[in-house]
Amino acid sequence: MNDADDINVQPIRLMVASTVYHYQDQLKQICGVLSTNDDYEIWNSHYGTMPTNPSKSNLENCLQAVRDCDVFLGIIRPFYGSGVVGERSITHEEICLAVSLNKPRWFLVNSHVTFARQLLRQFHREGQRLFQRTWKWKWRPLTFAETRVLDDLRVIDMFDDATQSSIPVAQRRGHWVQEYSELGDALRNIEAQFRDAARVRTIISEMNDDH
Repeated sequence: MNDADDINVQPIRLMVASTVYHYQDQLKQICGVLSTNDDYEIWNSHYGTMPTNPSKSNLENCLQAVRDCDVFLGIIRPFYGSGVVGERSITHEEICLAVSLNKPRWFLVNSHVTFARQLLRQFHREGQRLFQRTWKWKWRPLTFAETRVLDDLRVIDMFDDATQSSIPVAQRRGHWVQEYSELGDALRNIEAQFRDAARVRTIISEMNDDH
């Protein structure tokens, strides 16, 4: 049996990457809805379905799952996540790896993140970093105190990485990020993207052929 035949008979391994804080019940509901379709095998750490290797760290296990999954669903929320290893959270690392590997991928972003990004556009300098002017032409990184609606400015970096904002628009591929305000908005988009498993399998095959 060749690889093309194998992907047509095996469940599609769909990884759902998201921070968990303030989102536990909604994340479980999203994974639960996806799990009702037998065409998919859902991988998510909070849902308890992430394949793990006890010889690896949490970050290593999560990044290996990105490599091994067939499709990737990233949910960008206004809370950056506690699993920060180095300069980026595990969820941020997962998103960056999915983009760099050109995985078949879909993204959702909470409207609080897009609102904050628009509000802070005046501070964008030097790529994705946010800066504020201190005196004349001197600048320093923008500081931000955690709030109840957004806890870390790096959620904006996650959005920019998903949309590939650092490269020219004409060169971007797989950069659609759907905004949502309520769980119902997110579930409606998820259903639209994943209900037709045959379409998803075709996308997987086409993108694998491009590698």
